[in-house]
Amino acid sequence: MAVSLVEWVDIFLSATALYVFSVRKCEFFINKLKLLNWMLAHDLYECKDKLGGVIVLVMVVKFVENLVEGKDPNASLFFAISVAVGSASLNT
Repeated sequence: MAVSLVEWVDIFLSATALYVFSVRKCEFFINKLKLLNWMLAHDLYECKDKLGGVIVLVMVVKFVENLVEGKDPNASLFFAISVAVGSASLNT
């Protein structure tokens, strides 16, 4: 039950982030839109950073789902290492 709730929250956050990212791209390349302040990105790098933060959040949620299942401790350790390396590469 808890894993199912986490999956639904993850899907909702991912969909919201992709919607905001697509609106920002539309605002960058097609025409200027009247957006709320939290949806504004002043350049493409700021937009990329915010999308990278969402990707890290999705990876962490998938790790928590894997950890809750708790089947293989070695697989969980390798999954945690891969999430850490992926997060570090996106935040540089």
